Formats: sequence, C-alpha cells, structure tokens
Amino acid sequence: MKKLSDAAENRQDGRVFNFRPALFAAAFFALGILFARARLFSGASCLWLLPGLLVPVLAPVFFPGRGLRSVLAAFALLLCSWWGALSFWEEVRAFSAAPGISGECVVVGTVEEKEEFSGGARLLLSGLSVDGEKVSGKLVASLPAEFSDRVKIADRVVLTGRVETDLALSDDYGFRSENVEKSIFYRAEAESLAVADRSENVFLNVRRRIRDTLYGAMDEQSAAVTYALLIGDTSGIEAGLLENVRYGGIAHIFSVSGLHVGALYAFVRMLTEKTGLRGLPKLARLFSVSLFILFYAGVCGFSASVVRAAVMCFVLYASFLLGIKSDLVENTGIAALVLLAVHPVQVFDLGFQLSFAACLSIGLFSRFFRDGLDALLPGKSPKAEDKPLSIAAKARRDAVSFFSVTLSAQVGTAPLLLNAFGYLSVWSLFLNCLFVPLIGAVFAALLAIVLLACLLPSAASVLLYIPSVLWSAALLLFHAADFAPAGIGKLSGGALAAYYAFFVVLSGKINFGKRGKFAAASVFLAAFVFSAGIVAG
Repeated sequence: MKKLSDAAENRQDGRVFNFRPALFAAAFFALGILFARARLFSGASCLWLLPGLLVPVLAPVFFPGRGLRSVLAAFALLLCSWWGALSFWEEVRAFSAAPGISGECVVVGTVEEKEEFSGGARLLLSGLSVDGEKVSGKLVASLPAEFSDRVKIADRVVLTGRVETDLALSDDYGFRSENVEKSIFYRAEAESLAVADRSENVFLNVRRRIRDTLYGAMDEQSAAVTYALLIGDTSGIEAGLLENVRYGGIAHIFSVSGLHVGALYAFVRMLTEKTGLRGLPKLARLFSVSLFILFYAGVCGFSASVVRAAVMCFVLYASFLLGIKSDLVENTGIAALVLLAVHPVQVFDLGFQLSFAACLSIGLFSRFFRDGLDALLPGKSPKAEDKPLSIAAKARRDAVSFFSVTLSAQVGTAPLLLNAFGYLSVWSLFLNCLFVPLIGAVFAALLAIVLLACLLPSAASVLLYIPSVLWSAALLLFHAADFAPAGIGKLSGGALAAYYAFFVVLSGKINFGKRGKFAAASVFLAAFVFSAGIVAG
C-alpha cells in the first residue's frame, strides 16, 4: 500500500487528494447505511440520492489524467453505497422477522455475559431452547439477587419466567444497534433458575477461568479492574470509581481495542521474529500470529473494537511479510469495511464510532500536530538521516510523536463523546499521557501472568500480588481526586461535519495551496461556530 501522502506530493500530478480504495469504499458503504436508516425511520426522499450521480462526473476533475479509471472507481463507490443500504435493510428485516413469544416459558441457554447490580443481575443467553424447541437469537434475562450467585459465564441454565419477544428498533437512547447486531430477540424475568451443565465453548470457558482466577487471588477492586482491562467487561467495577474514570477521559482503557491488541501483537510478533519461529515460511508465521490474536478476540467476545484492531494487525503483519509499506488510514478503511459488511448496524454503535474516529484522526492529524509541536518546542527536531541520535534527541522525538498521536485521538473523539454524554473531560489529555504508556507497557506481561496463574491456581496469589498492589496504587488517584467534566451540550450534524472538515483541511491531506487552505479552514471554522452556536442557543 502506498502511504497516504500530503498535499505537497499531490501537486505533482494535479490530484486534489490521494484516493484510498478501502477507506473510500468504507465511507460510501457507511453513507448507504445512513440513507437506509433515514429512509426507514424518517421516510427520507430518494432525491437525496441525486448528489451521488455527481461522483462519476467530478471524479476526472479531482483526478486529472485518470479519466476512465476514475469514473469506474466512482461507480464502484456508488455500488458500495447501495451495498451498504441493502445490507442494512436485510439485517433489520432479519431482526424484525424473529418469532413472537409471549407468556410463561421454560428457557434453556448458555450464559455469554453476566452483569451484576444491586438488585440482582442480567444475563445474556445464547443457544436457546424455549419450551423444548430450539429458537434462533439471544435472550436477556433479569434475575433477582438470590439467583445471581448461582450462575457463571459458560453455564447452561434452565430458567422459568415470563418471556417476551422484544423487536423494537429504537428506545429512549436511540437506535438499538447492539440488539440488532447480536440478534437479541427476547427478554425474560426469571422466577426460578437452575444450572444444568457447562457449555463446551472454548472462548467462554477461558473467560470464566480468567475471571475466577482473578477474583480468587486478588482483592475485589483489583480483580474487577484487571478483568475489565483484559476482557473489556466493566460490570464488576464499583460505579463511583468507573464514573470518575470516565470523567477523567480514560474509560477506553477498559474497552479492549488498538491499545491492548497492538501491545499483544507487538509481543507475539517479537516472539515470532526473534526466536526460532523466524525460520518458518511467511504464511505459517502470519497464520500463527493471526491465530493468537483471533483467539484473544474470541475470548473478548469479538467486540467491534477488538475485531477492528485484529484486522488492522493482520493487514500490518501481512504487509511486513510481503515488504509492502503499511498505511494506517487504509488499514482502518479495510477494518471498517469488514465489520460493516458483517454487521451494517455497527455504524450506529458509539464504540465503533469512537474506535474508528481515533484511528483515522491519528492517521490524518498526527503529522500536523507533530510539526506544530516541533516548531514550538526548543531544540532541533532530528531528521531520519541523523544517525546516531543522542539520548536527548530520541527522547524529544518520542515525546513529540506520542503527544501528537494522543492529541490527534482526543481531537477525533471529542465531538462524539460530547454528543453521547453532553460533557468533555478537561483532564483527558493529561490522564491519557499518563495511563496509555503504562497500559501499553504492561498489558502483554499482565496477560501472560494471568494466563500462567490460570494454569497454576495454587500459585495465583503469588503471581498476581504485584499486579494487585500496582492497581491499588494507580487507582488511588481516582479515589483521591474528583475529575469533574465540563458540561457543554451537544453538536448538530452540521457542526460535526464542519469540525472534522476544519481539521482535515489543516492536516495538509488536501491540495488547496496556502491561500486555499486558509480560506477553506476559515469557512469551516465559521460554519462550526455558527452551527454550534445555534444548538447552544
């Protein structure tokens, strides 16, 4: 893959921007999904499709000298948008076609997830049988407190109670993308519950073993935090602590994503490339690394963020083995296209949006921020040909690079967080600079220690003693300080578009020239301020 180049490089052949096939295919796929949803819920007119006809017309203007190829690419993008729309309609149709159930039933199912709260617990059951008949989809069961301690992940349970089919596509919080994606068709209020046996699902059993080992060898708080960090399940973390972590802007460390999978990938790749495994054929090495990452993704439940990170790691390692320079932006497009092709409704999931906004922002904006920081900080930025670098030069380079990446991710996700929660964390940048390097440094080692503790349960308390102490020390910050956020409000769709357009123009990825860049940035900034002001007013 060719690296996404800056505007200066685009001027060589007159292109306005570099065309990234996977990224643009994913974007048009998502646009098709957005239209399909608007058509389904709001009766959006098909006239909104007319601007799409301009894409083949304008393609030769943006890519001079590529005449027929640019037109064919434009038609391919339009097909992607139709593919996205049809895929969304089909997934919604399949969800809405679930069989209707209403009344007292006996349900048998496998516990995939368990969330405890003060009044009881909620279970997510799969592999369902209702009154002796197998049914498709999944069920959310609410349990009273007296049943909660009886059941664990991977148990096959038998419960009786009132079961209802719940196929509502939206609620007070908006479109129920998670229910559609996971095929959660039913809800139940359990009146009795018994554990029948245990599922043979490897992923669920590994997750259960990890949870049991952590809670058996660590104090409850450290166990809950470690489990959340490794698996992405925050249900065990005390509500006040979790809220303060969210206010601090670092709740993403408990959502298994690129930070976690990237650290694991780096560790596994090091083992593959620095040991005797290096002598294996390239395909065998790719398979071994991919299998390890895929297994971990399965233990985490194949969430959108972990699958996105896994796909990007697959592409990254394949590019390395083939000697092709990898491109973060294009890799992100590939991952998005894969996920949306499987479950189009994921585009409405906040976790999906945050994950891809962070990756794209890092790929698009980090160089812009890095250049700005280089100009502001004292000292001369080292160049690639400057070898060997002094310790001070390396430290400066790494610090600037890390801060620019962190700032880019913050810029990319801020408006989404604002729209979702109505506030922004004023501590986010500082705490991310503090905790992200820490998590990246210890994650692979922590996972290895936990797996070893699972294999050697008699030594688990000793193996997990240091992680327990470290977590207790790290969490003191969130017990001692109140990271109150700044309540601001929400942004309109126009304000969101203007916000991202402003930073894309500043990033230098579009060939506007200096005057054009200044003019376009000014227009988008004014549009953002105007749109945000209307909403605030």
